[in-house]
Amino acid sequence: MFGNDLFEQLYDHLDQAVSGGAAYVKQSAEAVKKDVTSSLQWIWEALQGDFNPNQSAGQIAANAVLGLIPVVDQILDCRDLIANARDISRDSKQPEKWVFLCFTLIGLIPSLGSALKRVLRIIFLFVRKAGGDATKALRPAMAPVLTFLCDPKVKKVLGISRLDTVLKGFAGQIRGLRGQIAVSVLLGNLNDAVSTLTSLIGKIKGLAPASVRLWLEQSQRMVLQMQSQAAQMLPDAMGPVLKSLDEIAEGLEKEAVKHAPGFKAVPGGTVVHSLPDDVAKVDVKILSRTKKGLYGEIISDNWMANHQFENLLPEHRQVRSLSDKPRGRGIDGIYKNTNPPPPYVVTETKFRTAGGEYIDGDGTKSTQLLSMTKGSGKQMSGKWIEDRLPSELIDKKVLADIENEGYDAWLMIVDESGQVIQITKLDKSANAVGTIPVK
Repeated sequence: MFGNDLFEQLYDHLDQAVSGGAAYVKQSAEAVKKDVTSSLQWIWEALQGDFNPNQSAGQIAANAVLGLIPVVDQILDCRDLIANARDISRDSKQPEKWVFLCFTLIGLIPSLGSALKRVLRIIFLFVRKAGGDATKALRPAMAPVLTFLCDPKVKKVLGISRLDTVLKGFAGQIRGLRGQIAVSVLLGNLNDAVSTLTSLIGKIKGLAPASVRLWLEQSQRMVLQMQSQAAQMLPDAMGPVLKSLDEIAEGLEKEAVKHAPGFKAVPGGTVVHSLPDDVAKVDVKILSRTKKGLYGEIISDNWMANHQFENLLPEHRQVRSLSDKPRGRGIDGIYKNTNPPPPYVVTETKFRTAGGEYIDGDGTKSTQLLSMTKGSGKQMSGKWIEDRLPSELIDKKVLADIENEGYDAWLMIVDESGQVIQITKLDKSANAVGTIPVK
């Protein structure tokens, strides 16, 4: 898409895009226009986005980076407004939908600054996915938040030197929002955003194809309908909104401590990521086979996180709780190594029982570590992995990077101690070729 080409250009020259604002964006759009009808095409492409629940951490962070750029930031705000309106139009009586609209409107408060605004948008995306539970949302949200804040271009533009200072500052700003958030303020933000969107649609509608014009007109009607209901629906949303902000501020303060220079990490200089309560406190021996398989995957993912590996699986494919449903016999983990080599690691986790049997993530029990499959050969062989990578990764750029740069395959064993007790490096035939130190 034209928009993707433009966004790649803007990211490559982020400091110029942030400082140059509208003029630089317009110049870049003209430069990459090529054969498209209009250099404004990127705007209607961007507006047609939504709250995609299956983005990778890298995709979410990339979206946040683009939001630092003036004009692009405004377009993304309009996109979020349309996404809220379309969601509300399906059932305007659901209270949580109005809470989620409040999250969007909070992002329009000018005093937030573009960096905190983008961080909050990431966290709010995960709060939506967690059904409004901010505490539950924070752990998975931190991967894209940290990816965003640690991007070298972002660090340069924002002048970030210490991550703990930035996170602590964000927490303080969020606590300060309490005095600014009122129904009247959010309604004012909504009215301003609707005016901006109306003006924007008026400018681009005449240049858009008929199908896009129809979509824009329909979206505008939905936004106006949402606006007419907001005064009645927002007051009941304020309690959950303020509670979420308090939980987010507390979570960012705790995260800041982990990144402070004097923080005591686990051996090897890694950051401590705590386990979910239902995992940390469980008596493993009484778990069902299926739960033991899930338990093993959670423990191994926690080990990887604590050793600075970024989980690249889409959020809906990651095991976060013992209440999650088994995901079948696909790849357990695909990780980017923040301290290569290797650049990427593909993992398979087995839970070993006291009797020496091995349980997979779907609850299948076997005395064999890696089974033979129909069509793809041995589990965790090169063919088995490469047959499955395209369906596991939404971000095709990441897929291309893995194919170009290569990966290591690891077999991870977890037992009833609740620890990763062994990691075996595998070759393309899924045979053992070495071990990885378990620290």
